Amino acid sequence: MLISSLCMVGYDGVAPGLEIWPAKPSYCHRDVALASFNHSLKMASKADALGFDWVSVSEHHYAPYIMTPNPCVIAGALAQVTSRAKIALLGPLVPLSNPVRLAEELAMVDMLSGGRLVVLFLRGTPNEHQTYDTDAAATRAMAQEGIDLIVKAWTSDQPFAWDGAEYRFSTVAVWPKTVQTPHPPIFGSGNSDESVRFAAARRMGIAFSFVPPEVVRNCVKLYNAEAEKAGWQPEPEHVIYRGIAYAAESDARAFDDMGAFFGAKMAEQAQIQQKTLGGPPVVPLVLEPYFVGGPETLKGKMEAIRDCGVGVVDLAWGIGGPDQREVAMDCFAEGVLGVAQEL
Repeated sequence: MLISSLCMVGYDGVAPGLEIWPAKPSYCHRDVALASFNHSLKMASKADALGFDWVSVSEHHYAPYIMTPNPCVIAGALAQVTSRAKIALLGPLVPLSNPVRLAEELAMVDMLSGGRLVVLFLRGTPNEHQTYDTDAAATRAMAQEGIDLIVKAWTSDQPFAWDGAEYRFSTVAVWPKTVQTPHPPIFGSGNSDESVRFAAARRMGIAFSFVPPEVVRNCVKLYNAEAEKAGWQPEPEHVIYRGIAYAAESDARAFDDMGAFFGAKMAEQAQIQQKTLGGPPVVPLVLEPYFVGGPETLKGKMEAIRDCGVGVVDLAWGIGGPDQREVAMDCFAEGVLGVAQEL
């Protein structure tokens, strides 16, 4: 099993949570944001040194929990502070981008990293579609056609024109090429049957975030069946699962720390929401972080998700302050990482 560490670049200050979007820019204090970026890069460098297989980044807009509206920019920075781990963009939101520009930027990241790029192309959530007033009804078609266009741009040796339903370009001739041949590993969403079928037909991997293991198990069965129809057999490394992570020396300590963190966050969010919405707090979207506990519990969690067909686990260090997150990563690396990688 491959283990990935998410470079979240979360804002380490008082700010609205997941349930408020967009977050007012007035909450963003420049010095806090700068320190948050620097610490996230430090965590990525630590993950690389500790032996994590991947470091990952994501794309979100108008929000403090992940301050990476352009994942290619932070990936370029990661290429300079890591030397071994794959750099996984999980992932660019295709409908919010010019797909040809995205193909160019991703090829640059593959060059800057010496061929370490992995890409998960996503459609994005409904709130993200509002960022640039993208037509939400068109986003699935835009994402799927955009992926096909990016792959052709990466693999074509001659300039070509593209005249599709969603995108039209008179000339496409992407420089530079990617280091990896024919292109970096690519993944698509596993969040719907249609997305699973699309990925399987194109021999792409699939990815899940914050969903119950039984949902993953059922989707992987569909994925394998659809891949067989397309004439190929996925490996476990074709399936990514992301979950919030926190490791401590014992379950009791891990859950005490988690409770204290979320308790403080809930009190903080209650005050923010009273000012912002004038109503009671909204229930958070991520209620039960999966990868939380002592080493033995986390080993069991890794085995359970492996048995669902997952071969890549992406850990989001979303609990605790900066120092706590570093300690949690060290604890995981010492007690769990090697065992998980051998699964």
